[in-house]
Amino acid sequence: MPWPFRRGEDDTLTGDQMAFPSPFGQTPAAARMPWRLPDEPALSGIAADAASVGGLTVRAASLVGPGHRCAEPAGPRQDAYKLGRDAAGRYLIVAVADGMSDSSRAHLGASVAVSALVGRLRADLNRDAPLRAPEIFLEAARQMSGAAEQFGVTENDVRAAALAAVIPVLPDGSGRREIWLASVADVCGWLREPRGWRRLAGAEKTGFDAGTLTEFLPFHPDRATATTVVLEPGAVVALTSDGVGDALGQAEATSAWFAERWTRPPHISLFLQEVGFEANGHLDDRTAVVVWCGP
Repeated sequence: MPWPFRRGEDDTLTGDQMAFPSPFGQTPAAARMPWRLPDEPALSGIAADAASVGGLTVRAASLVGPGHRCAEPAGPRQDAYKLGRDAAGRYLIVAVADGMSDSSRAHLGASVAVSALVGRLRADLNRDAPLRAPEIFLEAARQMSGAAEQFGVTENDVRAAALAAVIPVLPDGSGRREIWLASVADVCGWLREPRGWRRLAGAEKTGFDAGTLTEFLPFHPDRATATTVVLEPGAVVALTSDGVGDALGQAEATSAWFAERWTRPPHISLFLQEVGFEANGHLDDRTAVVVWCGP
């Protein structure tokens, strides 16, 4: 896919020239609107990382969605992710959080949650302690509550869904890896298949009001559920907020598009474009951490 940005006659990028790719049909109107700023300093609108860790290749990106960036003032990016390793370098640690839109400091809650989850997992792995999801998510809940108090808001103002993952850097003798996943609400883990994605962790959206969450941090750390999954050699795992997860799990065309695009690790600039895809009905912030499992 060619780089989509085009320079105007005055060598600037303007209006509709700032659109990300629209691979699923007509470019939405929001994609042609200028990006605005929040009325107070907040998380950057775009964050991205690329890394190789042992036999793993990682791409990560988080972008403010059209539903937040086009308002005046803009809403801050309410998604967050964090990458880490244990001290011995045996494991990749990933956390993704999605702040709830009706929480006034959702971006604060999401940012604190991912830092707390990675920090607690790192500490547990360093001392070879069992990974117990409710205890790990309780630590995140405590830190989120503390941040709310520090900033003079309530726990209700920092609510977020979250997911954490621990992935061995090196495979076992058969080339496989057993990964650990834990989540509260609809931040999800996915396994790439030839024409789509299979959900590994995270709540599926169902029912008439599918976007309504009944469990979230910091109120429900005891509802964190964990699973272990054995990955075959060459597996591709995606950890996503629902801004990307809805595209992977709810529409065959978009699911297949991402499966084809992420067969192999793209350059980080291309990955950022793909996570920032434009499509009608997809207005939320979007975050994806994708891990390719090599030898």
